[in-house]
Parts: sequence; structure tokens; C-alpha cells
Amino acid sequence: MAGDDELERKVRKLAIEHAETRWLALHLDDDVKEIRQELRTMRTEQNGRFDAIERELDEHGRKLDEHGRLLQEHGGKLQEHDSRFDSVDAQLRSLTQMVGQVLDRIPEKPAG
Repeated sequence: MAGDDELERKVRKLAIEHAETRWLALHLDDDVKEIRQELRTMRTEQNGRFDAIERELDEHGRKLDEHGRLLQEHGGKLQEHDSRFDSVDAQLRSLTQMVGQVLDRIPEKPAG
């Protein structure tokens, strides 16, 4: 009957180990469920953040496009003003030459 007691002790030990294993498995399963829920929450939050960042980038892109258009417009106006300045400069040089020629033709007054 010592064999029966030994067998009974082994069965009880196995039953206890089985219960502990089930308890650990249930807690592990709960932990896995909790981690999965946290991951879902994090993905949702990150997707929201990425969406917000994407909206900001789109807005900045629109602003850059607008600034580029304005720069092109101002560049065109600057070229027009440069052309006008060159024209006025040429006319002023021509007038200066004409005044110089007129002054050269005027006889000098005798000192007297």
C-alpha cells in the first residue's frame, strides 16, 4: 500500500501542477488580450496622429504652392521694372549726351 500512497501523492501533485498550469495559462491569456487591446489603442492613436501630420503637410504644401506662384508673379514684375529701368537709364544717358553736345556748341563768354 506504500505504492498506493506514492501513486496518490503523484496524482495529487499532478492535479496541483495542472491547476497551476491552468491558472498561469488563464492569466497569460488575459495578459495577451490586454496587450492586444493596448496595441489596438496605440494603432488608433498613431493613425490619428499620422492623419493630423498628413493634413498639416498638405496645408504646408498648399501654402508653398501659393508662395511659389507669388514668387513667380513678383519675378515677372521685377523683370518688367528692370526693363523699364534700363530704358530710363538709356534715355537719361542720351539726354546727358545731348546736353553735353549743346554745351559744347555754346560759345564761351570772354573773360572780361
